[in-house]
Amino acid sequence: MKHIVLFTFLLALLACSKPQKTPYLTLKPDIRISGEAALYRLNNGFELFDKAITDEETNNLFFIKDTVPEAIYELRINGETISTLLISGTFPFSISGNFTIAAPSLSITGNDATKDLWKCQSSAFKLEKEIAKTISNIPDSVIADDFYRVRDSVYNQINTSISKRNKELKRILKNQRNTLLPLMATQLKAGNHYIFNHETEADYLYETSNQLSNLYPNYLPVREFATMVDSIMNYNLFNSLTKEGRTLPSVSIPDAWNQPVNLDTLIKGQSLLVLWKSDDEASRQVSKQLMRWSRTYRRQGLQIYMISLDDDKDNWLNAIKEDRLALLHLSDLKGENSPIMKKFGLTSLPSLLLLDENRIIVKRARELEELRPAIQNN
Repeated sequence: MKHIVLFTFLLALLACSKPQKTPYLTLKPDIRISGEAALYRLNNGFELFDKAITDEETNNLFFIKDTVPEAIYELRINGETISTLLISGTFPFSISGNFTIAAPSLSITGNDATKDLWKCQSSAFKLEKEIAKTISNIPDSVIADDFYRVRDSVYNQINTSISKRNKELKRILKNQRNTLLPLMATQLKAGNHYIFNHETEADYLYETSNQLSNLYPNYLPVREFATMVDSIMNYNLFNSLTKEGRTLPSVSIPDAWNQPVNLDTLIKGQSLLVLWKSDDEASRQVSKQLMRWSRTYRRQGLQIYMISLDDDKDNWLNAIKEDRLALLHLSDLKGENSPIMKKFGLTSLPSLLLLDENRIIVKRARELEELRPAIQNN
């Protein structure tokens, strides 16, 4: 009996002294976390991945698992998101600070990818505040002659701020090309502004997508990002058909008597194409201003041709009479099914294309005043 008791005691002693698994993530809160801490992994949405174990003596929380897929995670306290994390395997790291849901203040050790992600997110937040401040300085009322000057000034300030943050993020990403950070950083926004503009940064996004696809071919968020980038590239290719500096695509369009008119032979000097639709409010704002606005330029030789995307001939002709548009009018009367917008790579109305004598697109715009400097310089 004595030997049995001794043997049992030794087994208990060995069990107590057995090394514990090393946590891959340790939370070290300044103030005890009340409630549940959990990690959610991003795949097809965020899915619960792991729950923390609390050490009652230290108030630290531990996440312990044998395998941790490299992925994007959210740390949540009582269901509320505290932070986004980039976790690569079971390499241990820790987060300390104030985990208060309303205003977390955290520092991280042993995970440079997440540390840099937080820097990128902080940069986007600062940019959002800068843009809000810029917009707040716009006067409540602006006289008509100053409207475009004020608007362009605001655009320039916002674009300058975005460009500054863009360069800041690229410096950070340079050292994290082999992680999932580029997936997150290239999609950051400040308000409704992408820091990596889909049009001007399309090549960078494409390069990033290829890099991520090679590293994480089976990770669903990476595949979704690749699909989005492919869509951006296709749109930009479509949109570039009438980009400034390109030659206007060859196209033949019927006039009001259904006689085909070839734009190639029509355009001999500086010309303005106005693509519009009689029941489109923005189009009618342009058409009602067009004759008075263009009077001086027409005297100087500017030719204006209006291309309608109407499908009802009566509505089209009535709008021409109402707005007194004594110009050459063209339309195939196919409305939204017209191939004209596709041939020109356009998606919205009105669209204004200013051409030189060689059919080179000098300026593409949606408002008449945007054309004034380009007309005056040609």
